Amino acid sequence: MRYGVAIAAAFFLAVLGVSAMPHVKVLGVTPNLILIFAVTWMMVRGQREAAVVVPVAGLMRDLTISDPVGTSVLALSPIVLLSVVRELKAVESELVLTLIVAVLASLIYGFIGMMVLTATGQGFPWLHGLLWVVLPSLVVNALFVPIIYLPVRWLSAEPASGLARAGRTMSL
Repeated sequence: MRYGVAIAAAFFLAVLGVSAMPHVKVLGVTPNLILIFAVTWMMVRGQREAAVVVPVAGLMRDLTISDPVGTSVLALSPIVLLSVVRELKAVESELVLTLIVAVLASLIYGFIGMMVLTATGQGFPWLHGLLWVVLPSLVVNALFVPIIYLPVRWLSAEPASGLARAGRTMSL
C-alpha cells in the first residue's frame, strides 16, 4: 500500500512537472518536484523505503522529460545515501533536516545531470549551468520542500491504536 501511494504520487508529480510547472519559474528555474518528493519520502519514511521509491520516482521523471532515460534515476540515487543525515539527528526538526538534504541533493543532482548531458554530447557550458541552473535550483527546491513535505508527513502519520487513544483521553 505504501509503495502504491508513493508510485502514484511520483507519477502525479512527474506529470505535473512537465505540464504545469514549466510555467512556474522562480529565479529563472522550475522546482524539481520529483527530487523534492524523493528527499521528503526518504526523510519521513527512511532509507529502506527510499531505496525503492527514489529509483521509481526517477524513472517516472525520466519517462516524462527529454533527457536521456536513466539520468534522473542516476542523479537521484545519492539521496538514499544522504539518509545518513536523517540518522545523525544533528537538528531536532525533521523539516530543517529535509531542507538541508534537499539543498545537498539538488547540488548533487545538478552535477550528475550536467555530467550525463556532457557525456552524451548535449551539455552546455558548466559555469553557466552552475550559476544559472544549479545554484538557483538549490534555493527554489528548498522553498518548495514544505509544499511536498506536509502531505508526505500527513500521509505517513501512523494513527494511535484505539486503546492508546482511549488511555490518553481517560483520566483516573
